[in-house]
Amino acid sequence: MLSRRLHLTSALAVIAACMGCRKPSPEHGAALFVKDCAGCHVQRPGQKSYVPSLTGYFDRKPKPTERQTRRIISYGGQYMPPFTKRLSSDDIDDLIAYLHTSGRHVEE
Repeated sequence: MLSRRLHLTSALAVIAACMGCRKPSPEHGAALFVKDCAGCHVQRPGQKSYVPSLTGYFDRKPKPTERQTRRIISYGGQYMPPFTKRLSSDDIDDLIAYLHTSGRHVEE
């Protein structure tokens, strides 16, 4: 009986420890960018844009933090809508991972 409890407790500890083990996917972030961000944040030839391009986002000076970026994606900005109801926390992690690739399309 004690052995069974020990195994169960160990298994639960491993599961709890791995809850934060997910590695963000820049590939999935790229797909989310195309679906949810590119309509505004990709400038097309001849098109005047009032929103910034996100290419090289994390190379900017001053460098944005991931926390600031998560807040902007989640709650929106002056002209940007909030995405908390559209994107999960994992989706936002993936989008941030994509932005770390300088916003270039990720090859698989």
